[in-house]
Amino acid sequence: MTRGKLRVDVGASPLATEHLRLVRSALRRGELVPEIAPDARLTGDFSERAITLARASWLARMEHEHQSAAVFSRLLPHLIEAEAPLEYKTVALRMSMDELRHAALCADVVRLLGGEPEVERELATEPLPEHAGTTARERALRNVLFVSCLSESIAAPLLAAERELASEPHVRLVLEQLAADETLHARFGWAYLRDALTDAERPGLQRYLPLALGTIEARMHEAMTLELGVDAALEDELAALGVTMGDRSRALMDEVVATVVLPALDALGLDARRAWAERVTRCM
Repeated sequence: MTRGKLRVDVGASPLATEHLRLVRSALRRGELVPEIAPDARLTGDFSERAITLARASWLARMEHEHQSAAVFSRLLPHLIEAEAPLEYKTVALRMSMDELRHAALCADVVRLLGGEPEVERELATEPLPEHAGTTARERALRNVLFVSCLSESIAAPLLAAERELASEPHVRLVLEQLAADETLHARFGWAYLRDALTDAERPGLQRYLPLALGTIEARMHEAMTLELGVDAALEDELAALGVTMGDRSRALMDEVVATVVLPALDALGLDARRAWAERVTRCM
């Protein structure tokens, strides 16, 4: 166990300049500059309860984004062992850097909401599943499917929907950056599966699908819990601050699965609707 304080501040080392250079160049998307200045303030008036709930939500998002950086960096060895082309290895590391930036952007929002972006938690990260009994290629296919095709394909539209509802300018810019990056992360996965999946490997991926789909549904639903005691007025306040209620998020997730994820899986020659009907959840 490695318990400690998670913070995502840039330090004062000589490498801080290199970090900022990467953010402003390699990780930049067009003219979008979503980082929030320390002296920035909210433009609207919000109730204390809305601020408190939104702050907790953005702090949890900071934790999640930071953990996701480890997920994508750990994908690199699997891609190497699967003999993936260089562009996939490069973009996997770019996605890990994106997630670190996302964590810092979420921390910016926590500060904007009057909070301190620091949390006591277990700092050790979990390895990606090894999928015993599979080849290196099959393991890479399964892990790319889960962390990219499923997770990011669902996350990107959810973030885009939150961006459309957010009225706070700084929050909206952060959500725009997150949604754009998650769209790339999803594209990465679908491109890899189109390039790498062979007829011989398709049956194995089909057998994995019910577990993958059931697990991503359970994890997403677990994260969509902010709904108790929230009336319509408070829900509108939270939406303005980039936070969506659990029931609305679950409905959008179901729509994305039905209209984006399952058709994309079908296009790969998989029986996605049968896998969705047979989905199960257990420790991966």
